[in-house]
Amino acid sequence: MVKKEILPLGVMTGIRANPMEALSKIRALGIPTCQLGNPPDEYIYAKEADRLNEELKSAIRKTGIKISSVFIMYKGHIWNLIDGPGTIGLVPENTRAPRVVHACAVSNWAKKIGINVVTSHMGFIPADNTSLVYKGFIDTMKRFVAFCKGNDQIFAFETGQEPPLVLRRTIDDIGADNVRVNLDSANLLMYGMGTPLEAVRLLGEFVVNTHCKDGKMPQEKGKLGPEMPLGEGDVHYEEVLPALYEKGFRGPLTIEREISGVQQIKDIKKAIKLLEKIKEKLLRY
Repeated sequence: MVKKEILPLGVMTGIRANPMEALSKIRALGIPTCQLGNPPDEYIYAKEADRLNEELKSAIRKTGIKISSVFIMYKGHIWNLIDGPGTIGLVPENTRAPRVVHACAVSNWAKKIGINVVTSHMGFIPADNTSLVYKGFIDTMKRFVAFCKGNDQIFAFETGQEPPLVLRRTIDDIGADNVRVNLDSANLLMYGMGTPLEAVRLLGEFVVNTHCKDGKMPQEKGKLGPEMPLGEGDVHYEEVLPALYEKGFRGPLTIEREISGVQQIKDIKKAIKLLEKIKEKLLRY
């Protein structure tokens, strides 16, 4: 029996039109896992979907990269603190129905590929649990996570747009055993919604995956705080990861750097070194 690696490193990536190229780049970095961004529409809805998906499955087999999760995205998101509440995730009522359809389509796609965790930003969840928006959202989530369970999948909330206490209450109100958390510690700061250690305290037992990036609190009105290379922001992974480990987390440490090009690769390599150092200390005893 193959021993499962504890705290394997990962990276966030897209597959685009050439999955072999994307996964080979990850293998070249010495990273064993990845999260996939929202699959292009061609992989789900187009005539060539079967061919593209076979190419993806072939690339997974040949590279040996483990796909830890797929991230569901919806068209029309505006990533700020002003327009975000009305445009992100499944909370906004006016876009909820078509987005649920897309979320279910991605869940079905993930099942075909062999991915058993789906993740998404679900929006600015209302703090008022008596509001009609909140009640409608919870009803929608109950149905969606049941759909995921039918596909033998876990659904993981990406942290960021709500305080950890609100997300914990939401998980409790959904009341399903396949609801988990994708902990993005930097998002909590960048959205000004809480601290990473607070999230670990309230949500640690639900964390199934992570986004390892760094950032700071908002510095301009209406705008998210800056995303930064790992180790240069205010997350302090040397404190967060041991706390998460104590909560029982043993899953992937998935590096995310929201830029592109040569600098992105440099920052990912820097993050690998930092995480490996923290991981070595954790696993020493």
